[in-house]
Amino acid sequence: MTYLERALEKGYAAFSGEGNKQRITYVAVNHSERFADPEEQVRAEYWAELIFRYSYEPTRIGVEVTVPDRTPKDAADLVVFYDEMQRRPFAVIECKKDGVSDAEFAQAVEQACGNGTWVKFRSIYVGVVAGQTRRFLDFSEKYGVLEREANIIADLPPQYGKPEEWRFFKGTKDDIQPVSKDTLIKTIQKCHQTLWGGGRLSPPSGIR
Repeated sequence: MTYLERALEKGYAAFSGEGNKQRITYVAVNHSERFADPEEQVRAEYWAELIFRYSYEPTRIGVEVTVPDRTPKDAADLVVFYDEMQRRPFAVIECKKDGVSDAEFAQAVEQACGNGTWVKFRSIYVGVVAGQTRRFLDFSEKYGVLEREANIIADLPPQYGKPEEWRFFKGTKDDIQPVSKDTLIKTIQKCHQTLWGGGRLSPPSGIR
């Protein structure tokens, strides 16, 4: 079952109409779009992924959010907020159809960065999702507003966490939870004891 199928089952989203006229409604924010659009399909699936994989509440995920001070009027595809009133952005996400060119993807990165900067949404993270092609950037105070390389992170943090917490999990495919650094260190130490006798044995010389 896909993330979007789970969202539909839970009532977080709903379909209406058929074929090219089929529409998807994001129930929590009462927003509807034409689902036949390839970009909308990408947005819908990633929106559902934010709920079930990243553990963000549907009421805190804005869809098609108007960008402040942007003329002509523009909208961010997805904005993850800290609050249900949707006043404090955490991450701004731009969605594109799967298979876009490198130039189109780079342009989308600039659009997302422009929307997420201090004078717009003042978000901590920005991202671009084009199917499985994704890029996320840390826009916290550690980096300059024009940085596009040193601030690339592996993935958007779950549950308002930090980037380094994301890749360390426990549980099953459908029950993924972050693991603390202390737990990770203990696990590595345990593996070291098992494999190399706590230092009494040496790994093969050919291993790097």
